[in-house]
Amino acid sequence: MSVTTTRSEVRKPTAASGAAQSLALTDLVKTYASRGRESVTAVKGINLAIEPGELVALLGPSGCGKTTTLRMIAGLETVTSGSIKIGDREVSQLPASKRGIGVGFESYALYPPMSIRENLLYGLKARKVKGADQMVASISKRLEMDDMLHLRPAGLSSGQKQRVALARALVRNPPVLLLDEPLSHLDASARQRVRRELKVLQREFGYTTIVVTHDQVEALSLADRLAVMDAGVVQQFGTPDEIKQSPNNLFVASFIGEPPMNIFAGEVIAASDGVALKGFGPDGKPAFALAAPGLELDSSRSRKVHIGIRPHLIQTGAAKSDATGPDATGRVITNHWLGDQSHICFDVGGCTVVGVTDKPLSARAGDALPVSFPLRAIHLFDPETGDALAHGLDRA
Repeated sequence: MSVTTTRSEVRKPTAASGAAQSLALTDLVKTYASRGRESVTAVKGINLAIEPGELVALLGPSGCGKTTTLRMIAGLETVTSGSIKIGDREVSQLPASKRGIGVGFESYALYPPMSIRENLLYGLKARKVKGADQMVASISKRLEMDDMLHLRPAGLSSGQKQRVALARALVRNPPVLLLDEPLSHLDASARQRVRRELKVLQREFGYTTIVVTHDQVEALSLADRLAVMDAGVVQQFGTPDEIKQSPNNLFVASFIGEPPMNIFAGEVIAASDGVALKGFGPDGKPAFALAAPGLELDSSRSRKVHIGIRPHLIQTGAAKSDATGPDATGRVITNHWLGDQSHICFDVGGCTVVGVTDKPLSARAGDALPVSFPLRAIHLFDPETGDALAHGLDRA
């Protein structure tokens, strides 16, 4: 089968400061070893080439190695092997103070005896930066911090402390900026505002930026490209559209998206004008079937696959709009209206399926509901390796 991908253009920053530099990680490895214990490799040969002024998000579950990678770039973790280059400079063996990197970590690391204004000014004054007071005033206003500048860290909430840590990293106007979960302690409304302002600042000043996050919305809305990580390995590096529409493997497909992609065991069988696709329930019995005209098999007349279907593309509660998509009957398990979307969980032949619609449905638990799986919603994966086989069967 062929895999169809579309390469989207990476957005370029509009800033013309000229301060931004490229960042390249080559075969970067971090292994933790201690006497009497088996060594643990947290980062396993990462390769990333980040362009000047680009904002890249490291996205993945807890323990995947994203923060360890960030700390190696910052110089806070030693590098077991591999290379870190900022522009043309190899920095993997340089101390953190010599790398010229702005860092904002989740742990805040503020100076308790100083006011917030003094915390923001401290590094600038130490380096005798001209116009330091104006720089602090500008960043503070844009991050809505004017009313807290006279306070000390002990008088701030965790969300306010995180905003100060972010401001302290930004105010340095660094060529490379590293942010570890920069918005995680903010409430929902503040997170949206600060996220928007962070993106504007990054574009305006042209920081080459890496943001570590486990929040998909944050990563997808901020980043030019995402590095999706699992078990110390970058599973896919690409634009948000590339990763959403053409995931490399089952991990990326099931990790990206809210609600996550529906995954079923399935089989592809040769047909006269293409192939037939069957999905199976947990008991191994057929749950649904569809035809995919024009889709070709690589070698055999049939093969086992995993079938992925994005919830937002499933058609529920109405006549199908895709003439090649199958009809099925789902039995509603739950139906939740979230104000702008309905999330419907239903049973199709023993398979639990989640669908999303932007219109409220009156269906209740136990009701029968017409269901259609358009071919453009279908992704196929190898059940043994997890590698992608096809994306959007109407494009295959």
